[in-house]
Parts: sequence; structure tokens; C-alpha cells
Amino acid sequence: MLQFDKNFNFIDFRTVKSKLRYGRNMMRLLLINPSNSVKGLGNVSATAFPPLNLPYIAALTPSHYQIDVIDENVEPFEFRDADIVGLTAYTASVHRAYEIAQLYREKGIPTVIGGIHASMLPDEASQYCDVVAVGEAESIWPEIIRDFENKRLKKIYRGEMIDLKNLPIPRRDILKNAYYKWGSIQTSRGCPNNCSFCSVTAFNGRKFRRRPLHSVMEELETIPQKYIMITDDNLAGYHQEDREWAKSFFRMIIEKKIKKLFFIQASIQFGEDTELLRLASKAGVKIALVGMESVNPKTLKSYKKNINLKHMKANNCHTLISNIRKAGILFLGTFVIGGDEDDISSFHTTLDFIQSSHIDILQFTKLTPLPGTALWNSLKKQNRLLDLKYPEAWKDYRFTKILYKPLKMSITDIDEGNFYMKKIYFSFRETLKRTFFTLMTTKSILTTIIAFKFNQSYKKSFVTSDRYPLFDKPDFKKRFEKTSPFAKLKTRRYHIVTGL
Repeated sequence: MLQFDKNFNFIDFRTVKSKLRYGRNMMRLLLINPSNSVKGLGNVSATAFPPLNLPYIAALTPSHYQIDVIDENVEPFEFRDADIVGLTAYTASVHRAYEIAQLYREKGIPTVIGGIHASMLPDEASQYCDVVAVGEAESIWPEIIRDFENKRLKKIYRGEMIDLKNLPIPRRDILKNAYYKWGSIQTSRGCPNNCSFCSVTAFNGRKFRRRPLHSVMEELETIPQKYIMITDDNLAGYHQEDREWAKSFFRMIIEKKIKKLFFIQASIQFGEDTELLRLASKAGVKIALVGMESVNPKTLKSYKKNINLKHMKANNCHTLISNIRKAGILFLGTFVIGGDEDDISSFHTTLDFIQSSHIDILQFTKLTPLPGTALWNSLKKQNRLLDLKYPEAWKDYRFTKILYKPLKMSITDIDEGNFYMKKIYFSFRETLKRTFFTLMTTKSILTTIIAFKFNQSYKKSFVTSDRYPLFDKPDFKKRFEKTSPFAKLKTRRYHIVTGL
């Protein structure tokens, strides 16, 4: 139960207890996760999940520090006194991080910023914060704390890609766990694929690193939430030994009778291994997020999505999606629109694929050139990035705006195509059909409800956006619908023949 003082200020009893126990001589560390002003899935209560990086930092902080956390995704920022402040930020939230840092710097309180954006652009970040932690912070945080205590902080610290065997158990006790419906855990880092628009490889490296199974299980049993998001970019990994680790992980969950429900991320190859799917489903996996990105082979090639390209050319993506869904696992497909090989026809083709494969949950994003990616470097070299004012412009890097000059379409074309696909997918008729197919395929009312809630969260984000009224016109379908009777007959015949 929340309690307030006579002035209606929230009383954080963890802080009060720390002061009573240790006295006022404790060093005060404030960790902040800033939010972009536009709300997304991470700050909707039904789908909110906690940041893991701040609990990892807390686990490496000496015991004579009192640690407080502000996660703007779940609570508004209010100035709290501290001896040192640590901030983390993605590109879309980094401008907010700089604003908060300025408040503390004006009072002479040292600020440290880390995360993907600051790691990709440390020179920029160093203009707005006292210290920049580049890369994986676990290898440098103890040094930063020592240097702070000895009053010899450096401007930039560069971390190494650590051996995950030495990763500490994150301190979730510093979080307001009651708010987060979903818990989170990480079992691996690194990705060998190096997709053109993704900054994971630049930050975590191309080597796939896995934590010891016993350590993951030990941590899993400490997480209070029933719903767990496994934050790995690909839980099943990239080789057979990685799949075997995942199978062992699921078997252990089953043997220990851990009753939790999981959200995972994987590649389309997750649908190839029926034993892995069976174990995952039995262990409680309810959602698999798969980066489909595009149905255009040329676009997949330009994105360097070689795994998807192979399966798209082999025409077996429908089968792999169906395998995942038949195992009782929801398929959350993500698509990135606006690539150089896309044109107006891409929107209807993509929507047709989504409908025919009965993707349970859908996420559309617009191609966004994040700093540090091959896409960013290429567009910058071609002078195709829009002339924007940074760092304020980083607020627009939230995957909902086109921030470069497209080749085959105008920015308006992409905006209208995005609206067309979402408007139809989230329509009452399509929602009814989709919910029916999800229930029939997964044979689970709970799983169907989860899919419905996720889609409603995405829909809410869509219909409440400031751009929605600009495109909500009676003839919004006109530019994108195929008018050929043969094309419509072909699509209808496909549904009848395949039963999809």
C-alpha cells in the first residue's frame, strides 16, 4: 500500500529504512531510466517490464551505498538528492537523459551515462554528462565508483565484452516490482548476424555468449512476477549446441515445476525444431517474437537478414510460423517498413502475408537509422539523413518516423502505407477473425487473451498517436488495394487450399 506524508509526498520506506539502519553517512546513488515522451508498450501497465541494466549496476555497487531508482516508464521524474547519478538511455530517450543530467550537473552532482546510444556516440554524450560508460558497464562500474570516491573521475570509460560466467545476479529489490506485470531475465548476449538496422552487434559483439544454466535457474527462481520476458535477442541461438542449451533450460523449468509464463525472442528457425517447440510450450512459453522484417527478398538482402531470406526463397515461412502456433505459442511478427527496395506494392503484399499466415500479434516499425549501425553509416555517407537538430531530434528516433530520404517512395507514401496496414489489421473484423484463429490453433483461452491484450496495447498506441487523424480518411485503402479480380481470386484460393 502506498503511503504519503502530510504534504502528500510519496514516502519511500526503503530509503527511510536504509537511513535508520546505516545512518546518514551512506553514499547515495541514484539510477535513472528516462522515458521518451511518447508512451509505448514498455510503459503500459499490462505489458510493462523492468529494465535489467540498473539492477546489474546495483549488484556491482558497494554495500555502503544507498541505491534509489527512478524509472520514468512507470513513475514521473521528481528531483531526488544524490551523491552520484547514473543514467541509461536508448537513442529515443537520450535527449531526456541529457535534460535530467543537466539538473544534477547544475548542483555539482556527478552524472554517469551508459547504454547503447552513449556507447555509439560518446563524444556527444560527454558534452551533456560528466562521465560516459562505453560498452558493457559491468566491467567498468567498480572502477567508476572507486574513481568517484577518490575524486578522480575520467571523462570516458570503455568496457569489455565480459564472460557471462561472472555476471552477478541483478538486484531486483531496488525496483518497484509491484508495478511491473512482467519480470525480465537475460541468458545470453551477442549476435553474429549484424543486420543493417540493428545496433546489437555494435554494442554486444558478434560472438554469441551464454550464461551457465545453473546461474540462470538460480536467478529465475528469485523473480517475483509470474510473467517473464527473456530479453535475449535469440534464445534458441544460432547453432545446434545453442538449441540443446535451450532444451535443457526448458527441461529444467519443467522438472522444477516452475509455474511461469514466458515471452521470448527467436529467429524464424525456431519453427524448425519440433522437440524444442514442444519443450518450450510445456515450460510455459506463450509468446515468441520473431523479426520477419519484410516479405520482399530484395529488402531482406539489403537488411542482411540472411536467415529470413533463405526461408522466404524456399517458400516455407508459412510452415514455420504454423509450427510455432500449433505448439501453443503465439507468433509475434515484427516488420520494418521503408527499405530502399520497397515500393507502394509492398504494403498490400506484406498485409496479405500477415493475414494468410495468421500472425497472432503484429508490430510494425519504420526503418530507423540508429547510430552505430551499418544503415546509419551508409545513409550518412550518401547524405540522405534528414537535416535535423541534435540532440533534440533523437526524440523522433522511436521507430515511428522516417528520418532519411527514401529511394522509391516519398515519406508520405510510407506513412500512408503504414496507416493502411495497421488500420486493417486492427479493425474489428480482422480482430475477430484473428482471435478465432488464435484460439483454434493454440487451443488455449489464456493464450488467446494474452494475444488480444498485446494487440490492444499496440492498437491504442496507433489510434492515439498525433498522426492518426492525418491519415484517417474514407479512401485510405484506395492506393494500396489490389483491384485485379484475378489477384483477389488467387488469394482466396490460397486460403481454401492451405486452410490458413
